[in-house]
Amino acid sequence: MRPSANSVRLQLLSCAFLLALAVCNPTWTVRGFQNQNTSSAALELVREGSYYYQKHDFERAIGPYQKALDLEKENRTLDKTIWKVLVDNLGMAYGITGDLDKAKDTFKYGISKDPDYPLFYYNMACTYGELKDMDNAIKYLELAFDRRENMIPGEHMPNPATDSSFKHFMKDDKFKAALKGLKQK
Repeated sequence: MRPSANSVRLQLLSCAFLLALAVCNPTWTVRGFQNQNTSSAALELVREGSYYYQKHDFERAIGPYQKALDLEKENRTLDKTIWKVLVDNLGMAYGITGDLDKAKDTFKYGISKDPDYPLFYYNMACTYGELKDMDNAIKYLELAFDRRENMIPGEHMPNPATDSSFKHFMKDDKFKAALKGLKQK
């Protein structure tokens, strides 16, 4: 997960856009989204982290995002959509800054709390891609695509064939076959 156009990919745009709408305008709603308590400490930290994340200052986004997640682990106050984006963006920030162990831990936590959200699996696959662990990358890509109908409204599943996290595998026949299998799901 390097800070390139492919590794930051569509998710940066869709989640940042979603967060900008949801966090900066507390009255914004979509199907299933409910207004947040604007005095929530976790929400304020998500807003701060998102400010840096949207500026691609991933190092500075980590602190407030991690504090928000720590608060959420103690007492959930965030809407499910914002919570997903928090976990997703925190894991991405860790990955982009090279802390792949913390990225894995963050996505593993997300999966443990919301096993149906596909981008936690997709980003775990990206983390394994950066670690050059093709078997686990394929495993998590398959799990992500199996759950793609559970995307946040407005999000789209990223294309692993163009994602720089998987560049090490693009000439491998096993990986090519796995990508072909994902298209057929």
